[in-house]
Amino acid sequence: MPLKDYSEIVERLQRALGRGFAEEPWLLNLPGKSVACKIDQYYYLAVMPGFLDTLGKLGGVFPDQVREALVKTGNLITKAPDRDPILSLTVSWGGRGVTLKGAFVDADFIDRAVKTYGGMPSVLSVSDLKVSEEDKDKVEAFFEGKTAPQGLAYY
Repeated sequence: MPLKDYSEIVERLQRALGRGFAEEPWLLNLPGKSVACKIDQYYYLAVMPGFLDTLGKLGGVFPDQVREALVKTGNLITKAPDRDPILSLTVSWGGRGVTLKGAFVDADFIDRAVKTYGGMPSVLSVSDLKVSEEDKDKVEAFFEGKTAPQGLAYY
């Protein structure tokens, strides 16, 4: 059985995300409204399963295929051995905390999409979305052996 070429799917998803963002800028970086917000220079926090569903619709790919392609290419951060990208986290963007199911997306995946295909002159800035300081240990354990989100990702 030949190996799947995930790079082709990832390219298709980036193109679709960039174009979708160009048409609907609220898709990214507006806490409480967007499917993913940039939390530091390395990562976006994506609302799950909304992020996979939206990306799948934009790219014409089933959400489980979106997840598989992003996990296999390292664009959706996971922890061994189960490779589940989803964490329950408390987040805030100026008000009280809200608990959601989220996943960390490599910033390069989304930044390249908005710059290359979304017509943005530069990458998006870090959003107002922050992860609760109380979840920092959980996040750092999840990122064991990888670069964890920076201090500015927390409130």
